[in-house]
Amino acid sequence: MSILADTTAFWVTSRAAGIAAMVCSSAAVTAGLLIGLKAVKTRTAELRAIHEGLALATLAAIALHAFVLLLDPWLHPSLGDILVPFAGDYAPFWTGLGIIAAWTLLALGASYYVKDRIGAARWRRLHRFTALAWVLSVGHALGAGTDAGAPWFLASMAIVVLPALTLLIVRLSGSEKAKAPAAPAAPAPRSEPVRPARPRAQSLLRPPAA
Repeated sequence: MSILADTTAFWVTSRAAGIAAMVCSSAAVTAGLLIGLKAVKTRTAELRAIHEGLALATLAAIALHAFVLLLDPWLHPSLGDILVPFAGDYAPFWTGLGIIAAWTLLALGASYYVKDRIGAARWRRLHRFTALAWVLSVGHALGAGTDAGAPWFLASMAIVVLPALTLLIVRLSGSEKAKAPAAPAAPAPRSEPVRPARPRAQSLLRPPAA
């Protein structure tokens, strides 16, 4: 049977690509947070290369996940349905979250290659939104995924999501502590001025020494 004649082939391919995107994005977020938290003292360059490779793999899997659906005869979405948030008929809210996450990840991934133009500090501030896009993608997977209720899917999600989520909570907790104003120092106790000793009065009966 030709793959074009199999009406489920495109749906299965899209599901597999979506799961791959979820795994790669979670691993990329984990690697990025390990770098940001300075949890790995050595081989930081290798970890950065892994982070970048996983980010690119995530974008490729997202593209396959979305555009294979254009060939799905059962869902039969339009180009706007897979590119515009909340425009489709299938689970519009959860699918919309996934589309927002995809566009955000694409924009942030492209920003890496213009980091010198926009400035490293500004790029780092933008890059923090990667975590938000990842959280939206997790919501998309759990809300719109046809396998969301399957035990194997939930177990797989837990394996890749929980480490990244734990590191994200640690990172946010550290950021809040850094932003908290320091307690004002207690004022130093005021010292009383030293008064000169009063000279003793000379006896009126004894003349002063010559």
